[in-house]
Amino acid sequence: MRSRDLDTRYRTPEELIEGERSSTIRRRLNDGTAYRAVKVPLAAGELEERLSRLGWRITVTPTSGPFFSGFGTAA
Repeated sequence: MRSRDLDTRYRTPEELIEGERSSTIRRRLNDGTAYRAVKVPLAAGELEERLSRLGWRITVTPTSGPFFSGFGTAA
């Protein structure tokens, strides 16, 4: 499994071991080994909003692929 495979927002039905609303998924490597991962797929604006509610002043900018860059301070 490439690192970007884990970081995408896409989740297959087989990965949704705790239901569609759960952030916990199971991913299998090419050798069949299974791992659990916690994924919280957010858009840049959603991440800014959540951080704002926690008292942060952050600007989140999408970069390439599913990754973000952020800059800011605690309020």
